[in-house]
Amino acid sequence: MNLVPVADEVRLYVEDFGDGPPLLFICGGNLTHKSWESQVSALAGEFRTVTFDWRGTGRSDKPRRGYTADAAASDIRALIDRLGLAPAVLVGHGLGAHLALLVAYAAPELVKGLLLTGAAPWFSGERDGAEGGVSEDFLRFMISQRRGGSAGSGVAYAQTCYELGDGWVFHRRQSPGIYQAMLDQALEWPQYVLNAYAEDMRTIDHRTRAPQLRTPTLIVQGRHDKKQRYEGAVHLARLISGARLVTLENSATMGNIEEVDAFNRALLHFARELQPRNQAAA
Repeated sequence: MNLVPVADEVRLYVEDFGDGPPLLFICGGNLTHKSWESQVSALAGEFRTVTFDWRGTGRSDKPRRGYTADAAASDIRALIDRLGLAPAVLVGHGLGAHLALLVAYAAPELVKGLLLTGAAPWFSGERDGAEGGVSEDFLRFMISQRRGGSAGSGVAYAQTCYELGDGWVFHRRQSPGIYQAMLDQALEWPQYVLNAYAEDMRTIDHRTRAPQLRTPTLIVQGRHDKKQRYEGAVHLARLISGARLVTLENSATMGNIEEVDAFNRALLHFARELQPRNQAAA
C-alpha cells in the first residue's frame, strides 16, 4: 500500500524497500521522495528504507489547509507508528531536518538516531554571533520571485523552481538530467503549499531544546552551502550533546547527490554504529 493514512483526509505516498533496521528519509523543501534514490539503492540491501512525500506535495494527499511544521511532524510520528518503524533512524534534509528534530523532541522513543543534512539551529538569520539557516540572499531571491521581481513583472513559478536548481543547491555544474530531475521535483510542491510551510517555519529555533536532546546525531554538511549556511550546521553540532559533524568538501546543499559516495558512507557508518553489536556483525 503506497498511500498511508496519517491524519484526517491525509494519506502520505510512501516507498518502502529492503529489510532490516529502519531508515526513514525526510526530504527537503521543493524535493520529493525521489531525492533519496541514490541512498535507497545503496542501503536497501542492509536496511529497511522508507521515503515519502510531505502532505500537500508529490503523490501525497493535498488537503485545503494544515501546512505547518507541527502538522508535518505529527504526520511523521503517525507514519512511524503505522509502518511499525520505531525506533527508526531519521535522515532529514533542509526543512526536513527541522522536522526530524521536532519528532525527536516530541517522541524520542520513536527515534534511534538523527542524520541531518542542510541543517541549521534556526530558520534564518544571525544569532549568538553565528550565521545559520536560510541565507539572506536566498530569502531575498524568494521574496523577489513571489512579488514578481524588482520590475514588477510576473515571475512564473516554474522559472523560480528552475533557478533554485540552477543557482542555489549545487557547488559544481551538474548534468542536464540532474537539473531536470530537480525541476520536476520542485514542481511537485504547489506554490501555495511551499509558501505556507515556509511562513510557518520562519519561527523555528532549536537553541532551547537541542541541548536537551539525547538522540545520537550526525550532521553532514556541504562546505559550500550558500542556501543553508555551513556555519549554522557547525553551531547546531555544538548545541546537540555528542553530535558529530562530517563536512563534504565539494558540495553545497545537495551533498547526497553531489558527493553521493561520501554521503552514503557517512550514513552507512552511522546507521551501523547504532545497531546492537551482534546484529551489526551479522
